[in-house]
Amino acid sequence: MIYFLASILIPSVIITVVVYMGSTKIINKKMNELVEKNLNSARLIVQERLEFIDELTTLISLNPMVQEVLSESPTNNMVDNVTQIIKLDRALDSYYLSNYYASPNSSIVPTIYLINRPEYKKYDISNKVQEISAIENAPWYRTMGSKNMNIDAQSGNGPVIIAKRLYSLRSADKYDYAALLTVELEKSGINSMLSTFKPSKGSRICILDQDNQVIMSSDSMTGQEEELIQSLHTSAGKFQQVDLDGEPVIISSEKLDKVEWKIVNMTHLNEINSDQNRLTRIVSFVLMSCMSAALLAAFLLSRNISSPITKLVASMRTVRENNFDIDISYDKKDEFGYLIQQYKRMIRQIKDLIDRLYISDLNKQKAELLAKDAQLRTLQAQINPHFLYNTLDSINLSAIKHNTPEISEMINSLANFYRYSLSKGRNMISLDDEITHTHSYLEIQSIRFGPRLRYSIHISRELRKTRIVKLVIQPLVENSIIHGFAQKEGELEIRITAKQEADKIVLSIIDNGTGADVNDLNQLLISSDNQEKSFAIMNVHRRLQSTFGDDFGLRYIRNQSDGIIARITIPANYMGENNVNSSLSR
Repeated sequence: MIYFLASILIPSVIITVVVYMGSTKIINKKMNELVEKNLNSARLIVQERLEFIDELTTLISLNPMVQEVLSESPTNNMVDNVTQIIKLDRALDSYYLSNYYASPNSSIVPTIYLINRPEYKKYDISNKVQEISAIENAPWYRTMGSKNMNIDAQSGNGPVIIAKRLYSLRSADKYDYAALLTVELEKSGINSMLSTFKPSKGSRICILDQDNQVIMSSDSMTGQEEELIQSLHTSAGKFQQVDLDGEPVIISSEKLDKVEWKIVNMTHLNEINSDQNRLTRIVSFVLMSCMSAALLAAFLLSRNISSPITKLVASMRTVRENNFDIDISYDKKDEFGYLIQQYKRMIRQIKDLIDRLYISDLNKQKAELLAKDAQLRTLQAQINPHFLYNTLDSINLSAIKHNTPEISEMINSLANFYRYSLSKGRNMISLDDEITHTHSYLEIQSIRFGPRLRYSIHISRELRKTRIVKLVIQPLVENSIIHGFAQKEGELEIRITAKQEADKIVLSIIDNGTGADVNDLNQLLISSDNQEKSFAIMNVHRRLQSTFGDDFGLRYIRNQSDGIIARITIPANYMGENNVNSSLSR
């Protein structure tokens, strides 16, 4: 069990540790790449929005209608001033549809503030066209100074203001500062866009201005978070890990092009490592499950190995005590199942050999008794057989002399009957000889009973060559006549048939007599009692079994109509020859 556990657990632990370390490294790398990628994506989107505003203001400054108004000199004429305001308003309206690209969640409207056009204050025609004095006191305007373009975003919810100077292009070599174009971009749109690039739910992406103040953020930030971000000076593309309220956070930043701003990402390390923590729990669970499964498998394997061995050892103790009746229950088809099956087969064969030896010894004793009995009968039958034949011949001649053919035929049948019975001491004869003997007996009985007895023999020539024990059919035919006529009025019919079934030949003696209880007859065949009452059938049955074995012999079955059927079963291709009587005679 220890070796098994070691072979399972050590590779499992090594593989698990290697996979875990490799997976942890990959997850950390992927998370860092994700944070960096999201931060760069947010930076590029913000830059694209600002560049789009820059391009938009450039297009507005080059618009012919705008240049036409900027190139005109200031005037006090009301009609001229109103016409100029309307032209500028229409020119700015033509760029309104492009605002969606710059700010998907809010609309932007360009505004032009003209220089030295005090008359514009008198006309409240368009809020997109005003005189420069309307913004002279704005903080972002004072900080713009002489710069051609300025982007200003104060902390809080105020808009991002992009301001660009417009010049009148009266000639190729002369241009004058004529107006200031502003575009206000609401922070809510940029903040919403920043939220879409957060690497985790609790992350913060914010934009800091040149003074390191948070001007836009994906989420509202606490004072501690703002102070932490403002106090750090991270290099672009670098990750810095700090503590925030006892929890580790990772801060990275990227600079924005053409603006002195930088975009900063702050992510809690626990959120980044959530996949890693989940993987750790999964790996721990899998490792514990594997260890538990390995322990269970080792226990079951040890039990499966020891259980059949224990059963085999217990069975061997039983066999050692000369008890071969074993019963090992093991249904699995594995090596132990094969071993137990072969062991049980070996025990059965040993038991069968012992039984055969015992039965063989019994059969040998029976055969010796039967041989002695046959020897005695043979010796008795051989007492002057020529005298018997001569006497029968004299009676036959007398019957012929007195013209009594029935007596002559009966004498001939009787002579044939006794000549067959002697058979020179042979115990095994052909089925054809046995049928001839039986036919002689039936001929004698036909003369005795006349038309009341009818018989028929249906056996093919091929089957007549079969070897059979002598005197097995005639005694059964005699029983049919004796017991069939006992209480029967009318005719008695006897049929003798034979058929081959596989490697056996079945002889049937069928009668329509008064019948008998076949169960009692079959019980007599296996019983040792009442031998005098059933001597004939027991003699036939035992001689058949002694010669051919226990699978052969005599059985009785009930006829479908009247009477009974005696069935003799012998082997189809028996080649043995039992010459007990002849050997004894010699």
